[in-house]
Amino acid sequence: MSNRNLDIDFLNSYSANTAVIPEVIERLIGDLRKVRYTQDDIDEIVLSMDEAITNAVQETMKTNQNLHRRAEADDDRRDITIRYTISKDIFDATIIDHGKGLDIFNILHSTPQAGTTTYMNQIISYASESEKSKIKVRLNGQEIPLRGIGAGLKVILHFMDAITIDLIDKEKILSQSVSEHTDGTIFNMKRKRRYK
Repeated sequence: MSNRNLDIDFLNSYSANTAVIPEVIERLIGDLRKVRYTQDDIDEIVLSMDEAITNAVQETMKTNQNLHRRAEADDDRRDITIRYTISKDIFDATIIDHGKGLDIFNILHSTPQAGTTTYMNQIISYASESEKSKIKVRLNGQEIPLRGIGAGLKVILHFMDAITIDLIDKEKILSQSVSEHTDGTIFNMKRKRRYK
């Protein structure tokens, strides 16, 4: 059996609902086992995917709620797309959602304020240089500096080799008449297999 025959590709779209998370995670675990990933690799990948999917679902549900949509009223609606490829040596996943994404204003404008009582905590909350080299954030295709990240992203960074976050802002690049579905986040994460 060639290595190519062991590759698994998955692609599906879902409504923003928390029931999606265990469904995708269960499928992912089975697929990782088929390609003979170790339990350590599986645990790290699953933790990262669970965090990323949970965030996508939560952000999209918030957006839908703000737009006064009821998920029950439109079960055929597809708000989140999940794709992953598992090969013998590489795991690569993309999650696309229609949530608001990262708080760009805070990322771009939150710098440690010297002389404040929380200065050391502010420093600790910032991405380390090694974390910064593993993550790329783009807004409408243009790379932006990342100064601080949340705990969930730190967890994912620990277990992944590279992350790219593409944020799409319809108000900056498209006319106002484009539907609310234009906003969103494209989150990609990759890692080499770490354990044999």
